[in-house]
Amino acid sequence: MLATIVLGAAQSPWGVASVAIAGHLVATSPAILGGAFLANYISEKLVGYLGGVLFLVFDVATLFGVF
Repeated sequence: MLATIVLGAAQSPWGVASVAIAGHLVATSPAILGGAFLANYISEKLVGYLGGVLFLVFDVATLFGVF
């Protein structure tokens, strides 16, 4: 985000905004499409549980200095 602000100040703000929006679209499209695909096979409840478990795993790993 900081790079976008700096580029917007140094270059054309409309060009920077257009490229930033296009880049965000390209970066998030696979996640949106993948999520829509997985929604057919996995329930929201299971995703919530998996997300919670992964959060706790990364929390404990960080606590013990793994990362």
